Amino acid sequence: MKKSLRLLSAVAVIASSALLAFNANAVQLRGSHKENHVACKSCHTQGMQHAGTTEGCLSCHQSYDAVRALTEKNHPDLEVNPHMDGHLGELDCTDCHHMHKASEVVCNECHQFDFVAP
Repeated sequence: MKKSLRLLSAVAVIASSALLAFNANAVQLRGSHKENHVACKSCHTQGMQHAGTTEGCLSCHQSYDAVRALTEKNHPDLEVNPHMDGHLGELDCTDCHHMHKASEVVCNECHQFDFVAP
């Protein structure tokens, strides 16, 4: 009986470990976060069920001004910097940028700018 319980316990531990490993690998990062091997917990600071927030983004990306400057540096040919204060104000980073699915350009709901949100 004790042997059976130990065996069942071992099987349960192995199965739960395999399930956790599968779940952690089931969702892939995209873009520069993937390229830079950013850990999931870097953005999911309140647990895996909670998405990243602008505050979380700015903990690495410093400030909205720094993001604007980086955009200008990396994309000098853009007609408009999407991170400039427009008539919508400073949007949440996650309004446009998604780490596990395709990002979107919220501005293009009304405009037709020629840029892509990574």
